[in-house]
Amino acid sequence: MNNKEKTKVTAIKGGMLIDGTGDKATAGNNVIIEGSTIKALGSNIPIPQNADVIDAKGRTVMPGLIDSHVHFWGGLGGGPEEKIARPAELALIKSISDARDLLAAGYTTAKDCGSRNALFLKKATAEGTLTGLPRIVAAGYWLSQTYGHFDTHYFPPEYVDIRTTKLNTAGMKDNLICDGVDECIKATRYALREGADFIKCSTTGGGGSDRDTPADVQFNLDEIKAIVETAAQVGKYVSAHCEMSLIALKQSIVGGIKTIDHACLTNDECIDLAMKNDVIFVSTLTVFKRIVEAGEEMGTAAVESYKRIHRAGATLAAGTDTAGSMLKFGKNASELELLVNICDFSPMDAIVAATKNGAKACYMGNKTGTIEPGKLADIIIIDGNPLEDIKILQNQEKIKMVMLEGEVEISR
Repeated sequence: MNNKEKTKVTAIKGGMLIDGTGDKATAGNNVIIEGSTIKALGSNIPIPQNADVIDAKGRTVMPGLIDSHVHFWGGLGGGPEEKIARPAELALIKSISDARDLLAAGYTTAKDCGSRNALFLKKATAEGTLTGLPRIVAAGYWLSQTYGHFDTHYFPPEYVDIRTTKLNTAGMKDNLICDGVDECIKATRYALREGADFIKCSTTGGGGSDRDTPADVQFNLDEIKAIVETAAQVGKYVSAHCEMSLIALKQSIVGGIKTIDHACLTNDECIDLAMKNDVIFVSTLTVFKRIVEAGEEMGTAAVESYKRIHRAGATLAAGTDTAGSMLKFGKNASELELLVNICDFSPMDAIVAATKNGAKACYMGNKTGTIEPGKLADIIIIDGNPLEDIKILQNQEKIKMVMLEGEVEISR
């Protein structure tokens, strides 16, 4: 092997380490990286002579952040008229800059819970056409029942589903409408065919819909099981949009769904059931911020739900529901601030929700989410201590380095 073929070695020297596991932060650590992988870490670890050295003394070294619920829709916030008139290609182009903004903010992984654009971004990155994007875990097409959350009710039925729509517009290319076991199986297979890493479905209605409500129960248990079992046949899991229905929550868990996103309404019974079935909850306080501040029922319920989940010791990952229009990419760490300020999380708990638990929600817990030997070197360096001020993570100027799989993507 000649010198050019040798694996690159990088050493991050002397930083305060928050490893993402929840263990106490420790000072004066060295992190040794070989290629894309963390090789060793500790205060007494020698630095190899051939290493490229990054001095982190006086700064915080921690895992790259993970947003467990985004949508790369490339939206502008124009409402129904945008869905009708704006070309899909423009939304795809905007989603590129949205993804880059996310990486620049210290997010090395994003779980996209429904957008065709995410599939294209991921494929373009894999082939080298795009650079500077975070790792994307993508559902692609989103499964909804007729009269469900993502059945765009103001369009004729034949315009709503990706398989039948006549509209090549920004808002009409992500939907799969399915009713009954057979249709749910076929829709799941279609999403998998298009490249889904996991399947996303709505088991309740949601905010922003024309007719359904967050408390509506959507899909019956047989339909949910059909989606889950079809995905499982090829090693994939299912995430559910599930907001304000305990009936839908219990059906989702019993049916085999593995992440419950939004989770605005929970009780002790369902949380216990979730823990027994290794189900992960995903917070989205960032999208609920306005209704939380207004004291509306759904916002109050979400805050109490996340407190209840945390007290029980269930796994909660931090999402935001950022979609690039009303919520701009790059401020996603506001979720951590909200978890600390209104949900009784410590700063360390919030960081774990956006690192270790985020990796679990992406089913990548064996690869990323913590700084440990054998994990991918997804690492950020912070000028300051987020355990003392969690808001630091929202200040890009404080994020001095972003490393993805051993490559420095951002250096300030």
